[in-house]
Amino acid sequence: MNEFMVSVIIPMYNGEKYIERCLESIINQSYKNLEILIINDNSTDNGEAIVKKYSEIHNNITYIKNDITLGPAKSRNLGLDYTKYPYVLFLDCDDWIDLNCIEKAIEKFKSDSEIDVVLWEINTAFSHNKISSRYKYQYNNIINSNTALYLLSHTFENEFFLSPLLGCKLFKRKLLDLHKISFPDTIYEDDMFTFLSFLYSRKIALVTGSSLYYYQHTNSLTHHFTEKNIRDFFKTFNELYKYIDENNKENYYKYLYKSMNAMIDCMLNCVHDSVLQRNYKTMIFTYFYNNIKIEEYYSYSFSLTI
Repeated sequence: MNEFMVSVIIPMYNGEKYIERCLESIINQSYKNLEILIINDNSTDNGEAIVKKYSEIHNNITYIKNDITLGPAKSRNLGLDYTKYPYVLFLDCDDWIDLNCIEKAIEKFKSDSEIDVVLWEINTAFSHNKISSRYKYQYNNIINSNTALYLLSHTFENEFFLSPLLGCKLFKRKLLDLHKISFPDTIYEDDMFTFLSFLYSRKIALVTGSSLYYYQHTNSLTHHFTEKNIRDFFKTFNELYKYIDENNKENYYKYLYKSMNAMIDCMLNCVHDSVLQRNYKTMIFTYFYNNIKIEEYYSYSFSLTI
């Protein structure tokens, strides 16, 4: 097995409108030493035919179909179980990346054996070819675990921050295996996965001039809000807390605070019925006080206002 082989794991659920663009961005990478693993999560559209067409042409595409719908978290875990290559990228089927992303990341890994995660920049993509910069880095830094957690949790002010989105990161497989990092079965699975990856990394590298394109459309999870968002949010952070020691509690609570405000903003943007908004606010506070160590939370001087 080549020591720099990359596995790109792509869960797909009813992604016929987007999967071709996603696949093209991986097939045409400047870095060729990779496999593409498509996990069809029991889709009901024509995505399967599109993927099979590509797999007949490209022998580095592996196609798996779930008999039942597992969700993106379990599908990614399935992909991790299936492939054993040394580096892993998780990409959503409606997103895509610049054609030099993987090559730049591998160059970073080759330059320093202690690098465990490489991040590139993020653009938000909309319909009608509209693109806006979301996360941009000034320098090709190599940072330590603490600084990465500070920038992820917004613990201190800085010129840039780091995102929990998965498609902007190439992970060293040894990191995931050594610390048994996998995805919780929630819709906030990337929050926990990224936090733990940063927590256990020796070094994290940033690259400039390459981007994930994070596509926003009406079917995106960020455009919908239900009770499941609230339940899954606190389920995720309760699970994450099990890994936290005294040295990381400030970052954990700051990350909880930042993420909870993002969830509330999502609710306010998606739910326009005032009665339903009020009910969701009540539910959020109820879950908050029933699931979070309140005294410990407030000892870090974070306040929450809706």
